[in-house]
Amino acid sequence: MSTKNNNTTGIFCDHGPKAWQTHYQGTLINKRLAIKDVFAIKGERNSAGNPSWFKTAKPAQQTSSAINKLMSEGCNFTSFTHTDELAYSLEGNNIHYGAAQNPKLKGHACGGSSMGSAAAVAANLADIGLGTDTGGSIRIPASYCGLYGIRPSHNVIEKDGLIPLAPPFDTIGWLTQSAELLSDVGNVLLPNQAINNVNTLVICEPLFELVDPALKAPLKQLLEKTKPNFKHHKEFELPNSSLLNELADSFRVLQGRAIAKTHKDWLQLQGQLPQFAPAIAARFNMALALTDQEEQEALKVQIQWQAIVANNLDKHSSLFLPTTPTTAPKLGADTSALRMQIITLSAIAGLSGSAQVHLPLADLANDHPYGFSLMMTHGNDKSLLACVKHLAAHFKQDTPA
Repeated sequence: MSTKNNNTTGIFCDHGPKAWQTHYQGTLINKRLAIKDVFAIKGERNSAGNPSWFKTAKPAQQTSSAINKLMSEGCNFTSFTHTDELAYSLEGNNIHYGAAQNPKLKGHACGGSSMGSAAAVAANLADIGLGTDTGGSIRIPASYCGLYGIRPSHNVIEKDGLIPLAPPFDTIGWLTQSAELLSDVGNVLLPNQAINNVNTLVICEPLFELVDPALKAPLKQLLEKTKPNFKHHKEFELPNSSLLNELADSFRVLQGRAIAKTHKDWLQLQGQLPQFAPAIAARFNMALALTDQEEQEALKVQIQWQAIVANNLDKHSSLFLPTTPTTAPKLGADTSALRMQIITLSAIAGLSGSAQVHLPLADLANDHPYGFSLMMTHGNDKSLLACVKHLAAHFKQDTPA
């Protein structure tokens, strides 16, 4: 099997193991595993999407515990997959290694930064795509590529052996074609958690105003189809709708400050930024220029949002929300304005440390992949996965043969 042609697909990395398997029994036996090139494998180097990083990287001393857990359940490691540079993009287009074309929508992007892992699963070259989600890097590719994807609660999965982007927001997530497999992977990676009955669907009407007008009606249809699976429905109460306008900028500042603290020494090692795509270089320069005062103001907004989420959600309730404001943009399109629109939606989970799953259940007339997310408060990952599994089965039953 031809596993890669990086000039056209931007999916698989040249370096790292291929068809590597350590155990031949387990709950994930022979499941093909594609892993974003930011996870450590003993004796291997990572590029984190940038040749300068790869050049200065040393072989890993230990394998990430997340990889060890999956391999011990019988996974077959297919390959490392490409990512946007240092995972600091939601676009899915790497100037060094190529853009992964969306396997479900020719000529369109996969989204980033877990683009290679998403493309591998969407193209049926892997069953499980392991990646990271800091600002939406699992959820956005899941939406664009028609996959199930989870951003777990912050810090519930050990992040050893992971090249960080912004540690206060970094999470290890994964992408699959089915809700069942998404849950099976969760049983391997997540800690023991009580599985609670999720009987309340929480709806935040102002969030529907953040999506492309053409997607509002399909989203409402998805909501109406989702409602009967929940005994109770209630409104997500916002003290004032202007708080939504502060989400993206607050996340941008807090993420940028964390990135600057994490990568400042490496970024300034050569006296100037390594070669980055122009938009990513601008982002790093922005991060390095942020001030303590900007961080303090953004923290106030984060604390507000944490309180709002805690007041609206509990261990028996889930928030229905759009994952992305649009379907997948065309490859090479200018997505600079779209980035902040996306972050407005994705920052709700990011700022509150909540768990969020994308469900690819829309059936749009133009065949573009799309869906919606469910979000639960921190530590309710397994309850959320069980809820998603139930909901996916319900949608499948209602789909005409």
